[in-house]
This record gives sequence, C-alpha cells and structure tokens, in this order.
Amino acid sequence: MRLNAPLLLLALVVAVPSNTRAQAQSASAPAARPKPAQLPRDSMELGRKYAVWVYTVQADSVVAHMDSASRAEPEAARNIEDISAQVALDGGSEERVLEEKFITRNGKRQYWRTAKFSSSADPMVIRIVMSAKGEFMGMGMNPVGHTPPIDP
Repeated sequence: MRLNAPLLLLALVVAVPSNTRAQAQSASAPAARPKPAQLPRDSMELGRKYAVWVYTVQADSVVAHMDSASRAEPEAARNIEDISAQVALDGGSEERVLEEKFITRNGKRQYWRTAKFSSSADPMVIRIVMSAKGEFMGMGMNPVGHTPPIDP
C-alpha cells in the first residue's frame, strides 16, 4: 500500500498531542521582552548629571547614585575613574550636545547623549544605563555610527 505524503504529514500533526504542538510553537517564536519600568520624572536631568560627573571625574558622586550592589563593589569608584579617563582619551572634552534621548536596550533604559567632542571627528554617544529608580548602573561610549542595537 502506497501512502500519500501530504496525508501522512497531516496524520503526524494530528497525532501529536496539542500541548506538544504548543511547546514547539512557543519554542520557535521569539519571546517578547517585558516593557521596562517607567523612569522617574527627572530622568533626563539625572542622565545629564551623571554625564557631567563622569566628564569631571566625580566618581564618589556617581557611586553614591548606584544601586546598592554596585555601590558595595570595592572597585566601584576606581571603575568610574577609569571610564572618565577613557572618555577623555577617546573624545577629549564635550563641545556641544547634539541630541539626548532615552532608549531601551536589552530590556533596560539608557540615556543616550550624542555630542561633538574636541578630539573626535565624529560625534560620540555616551550611553548611561539607569535603573527604574534612576540609579546609575553602567555606561558606554561609541562613535555615532557604531552604537549597539536597541530593542524594537
């Protein structure tokens, strides 16, 4: 007896328990990221303040505004000082702010400050990660054409 291939496929799909089909469908579908928590109303001002503190090597001020776990790390202030030195080395001093905005990346809110710097031909983007409470959680810096992807 010769089996018709489309009918055999249909028989296999019907024979699979419905919970197994649902598991297979959910495994293939990308998981939706939960929306990040709303930031405090003064978040833009906080982002600006954090950027200036990094530019002016006010590591103790930044550390005082970190989440408790980060603040407890023994090298927290030293890490901020290193970041400040790297910003100065890569960009020089900030000359003019071109754009400020909040984006979501990897499910976390980030303050992005695009600015023209004295030692860089291209504008640079300072990226500051903030908690839902407005705490400083980390940062990065890239030329404007090399920023990492953001969440859809």
